[in-house]
Amino acid sequence: MRRLVSTLTAYAGSIIAGLVAGGRSLPTLIVLIFVLRGALAIAIVPPWQHPDEPQHLALVHVLASETELDLSDRRDVNLEHRILRSMAAHGWWRHYEERTPDPVPASFDGVPDHLATTVNNPPVYYLLASAVLTLGGIEDLVTQSYALRWMALALAAPTLLCIWAGTRRLFGPWAAGGATLLTAVHPQFVLMSTAVNPAVLINLCGAVFWWQAARLLTGAPAAATLAVLTGATLVGVFTKRAGAPLVVMLATVPMIAWARGRIGQWRASWPAVVGAAGGLVVIGLLAADWLWPEVARLGASWSYGLKFSLAARARDWGFLRAFTAGLSDSAWLVAGWLRYPAPSVWLTLMRVLVVVAAGGCLIGLRRPAMAAWRTGFVLAGALVAIQVAGVYGGLWVNGYGPQGHYLFPVIGPFMALVWVGMHAWWPRQYWAYVSIGVVAFFVVFDAVGWGHVILPAYL
Repeated sequence: MRRLVSTLTAYAGSIIAGLVAGGRSLPTLIVLIFVLRGALAIAIVPPWQHPDEPQHLALVHVLASETELDLSDRRDVNLEHRILRSMAAHGWWRHYEERTPDPVPASFDGVPDHLATTVNNPPVYYLLASAVLTLGGIEDLVTQSYALRWMALALAAPTLLCIWAGTRRLFGPWAAGGATLLTAVHPQFVLMSTAVNPAVLINLCGAVFWWQAARLLTGAPAAATLAVLTGATLVGVFTKRAGAPLVVMLATVPMIAWARGRIGQWRASWPAVVGAAGGLVVIGLLAADWLWPEVARLGASWSYGLKFSLAARARDWGFLRAFTAGLSDSAWLVAGWLRYPAPSVWLTLMRVLVVVAAGGCLIGLRRPAMAAWRTGFVLAGALVAIQVAGVYGGLWVNGYGPQGHYLFPVIGPFMALVWVGMHAWWPRQYWAYVSIGVVAFFVVFDAVGWGHVILPAYL
């Protein structure tokens, strides 16, 4: 393990030159690193071991099996029994330290502590995934799950490119390389990016939103940019509950653009903006009429987190502390349906790192030498704050447990703030050394995650 850590640390130092230079080949290199790690995760993690994979695959399989699309037909009890038998064959209950049931339950209803149906989930991811299975002619359940894991990785790669593009617009190529690299070596992110789960699509929507919001604030054509922002929001909303904060972001970003963007570009294009907004409203109304049953299901799905009443559990100060700690830890690394956490010392170090980076961002906001980045600080901070508020409002307020991957739609702006915040404490002449230290820290954390958590859990 020491040899592995030293090798990875040396590798981290070797790429700093390219990171600082911001070469054009760097995004490709980072994506390649990420894809190789994703391929390793796909090979190592057994079937059904990512969060809610059985339920998600069940709905995808139902839609892929239909000769004519019928979104109202979302459940097949016989299929659920087949999936449960496959889960038993692959030792799924062993990872819960439970005895494999014999006989296997007839449906997901027989495993109420661990499984639930997805009948009210938004449809976009399932339609996309079912199209992949239909085009591939894949029928075996386990083969289907691996095909969808590769589809997830294919969606995660452009997520990194969007993070690069958005960060580069606001902070330059040096920060873009840093933020994207930190995302690529994030162990929990790579696990969720290789799962049969709608999260991978909502993460892409969030990255596209970050990129287009950065373009809007740096003088890109407002009408086209707002159209893409709206499209990413709609796809996110019809993909997963974690996309709900995108609606608030969509209302917030134009105000930030008006206050801190390139005012001439913004105001000069207001007729086009109004026209684009009107066209999107018409398209939205037509889509709502066509997808009205899905809108109704969306309301049922969102009711999970939109009760707007403080649960009895949430009134306990201890629950708030436990929720916050669990949200942080599961956002960094708690593998296998929240069963295999990273070593506690490393999770504590990651909390400290976030606090230090936040303090650095406050320093950077006040530094005249970093004045050109203030718009980036404001936008990234606003997006992260909205997503965090959405997670607390949807989960903590209602007494539900934390899920760190709900923060990943804003992993781009978050990593940008971590990268810039860690450097803001130091004079610019020391930034190359700080970069080496930050990259090495994340690479070692990633090595610890694989060496002490992921590999021992599944091999």
